[in-house]
Amino acid sequence: MNLLARPEDPLSLFHFLLLIGLSFFLGLAVEEVSLQEKIPGPGGVRTFPVLSLVGLGFFLLDPLYLSVFSVGLLVLGTWLYSYFRSEAANQSHPPSMVSAVSSLLAYLLGPIVIREPSWVSIALVVSSVFFLGTREKLHHLAESVPIPELLTAGKFLLLTGIIFPLLPREILLPSVPVTPYQVWKAVVVVSSLSYATYLAQRFLSPRGSDFLEAILGGFYSSTAATILLSRKGHVQTGREKEINAAIILANSLMYIRILLVLMLLRPAIAQKIGGPLLILFALGVLVAGIVFRWKRSDASYVPDAPGKSGSSGNPLELNSALFFALSYVVISFLTHWVHGTFGVSGVYVLAGVVGFTDIVPFILSLAHSGSAIPLHVILVSTMVAASSNNILKGIYLLIFWRKSAGLPSLLALGGLSAGGILLVFLFRM
Repeated sequence: MNLLARPEDPLSLFHFLLLIGLSFFLGLAVEEVSLQEKIPGPGGVRTFPVLSLVGLGFFLLDPLYLSVFSVGLLVLGTWLYSYFRSEAANQSHPPSMVSAVSSLLAYLLGPIVIREPSWVSIALVVSSVFFLGTREKLHHLAESVPIPELLTAGKFLLLTGIIFPLLPREILLPSVPVTPYQVWKAVVVVSSLSYATYLAQRFLSPRGSDFLEAILGGFYSSTAATILLSRKGHVQTGREKEINAAIILANSLMYIRILLVLMLLRPAIAQKIGGPLLILFALGVLVAGIVFRWKRSDASYVPDAPGKSGSSGNPLELNSALFFALSYVVISFLTHWVHGTFGVSGVYVLAGVVGFTDIVPFILSLAHSGSAIPLHVILVSTMVAASSNNILKGIYLLIFWRKSAGLPSLLALGGLSAGGILLVFLFRM
């Protein structure tokens, strides 16, 4: 924000009313916090509008150099410091800083309302009130997040913010047709999507919700979700329909995860192959709904023991990120070599093989191949890899469930695999 620019902007009635309304709204929120915490502060529902008007008046006296406004800000900061020093000396516990920080925001609102678009001032006040209103939940979240989780996220952000922009954007090896910038960009996108799901699984997902577990697990790792739910079906009798529906739903969301990754990294490719992916997702959701509604289980539900989690390790850990980057480079090399040596048929065979691993690096290697691999080959290979991955999850289901009760999930996985191949031929025609 450049407060020194556009000194000729007039103060309109809209600006004035917006300033009064926002400062009054902020004052209400601060006063409510002070009453709930029983900690009096230097400001409230009357003081904040007046403070905003004072800041506006000082700004209008010298809108170019902000000399009067700066002196007023210095005086306000000094007074707030003195006030909290005296309050801290007279109380057994330190006073809350909510009123002080909010007072500074109220003083700054006048210039912001005049000089910036309306959404800026509104967003500032609404965001502040949101944080004030959710302080208890935020405190609880901060206390529940382990320090290693924060350190892991910090290291990943450091690598992303410093190393990522400096990576070369040229292909370094002819046999690996991806640049270091593309590799790390894929790591950032995939890890960020997985991390968002990981946080939701760990801190927001209620224990015992099979369908929420399936939704989050499908975005994080449909393979891990299938194994977890299969184990649950093995030990919890009488809930086969719900668990079958959850497994089908988790595997249907795999197609949405693939589409999201492509939309963020290669939107042109995502637009071309998004149709079959969305059709398979809708088909899987429909089958999951039919299985769930066909016959509800009568057995009482036994929730998971506290502390159990279906999520894997933190996807922002450097080992996980580097392993994905290495997988991406190796798969890109193999795709380039197989296509050059065996042609299109070799790529299809490779798609079937990599389906028994993580298919995202393979799909990204196809998407970043440029014009070397035709679009229809990318579509067919994506469907073959996804279908092969469904076969792998069907094998896991047989291993970990070991009951005929998992037959609906097994048939659904087979149907999704066959449907993917069928859609390829339909779209090519």
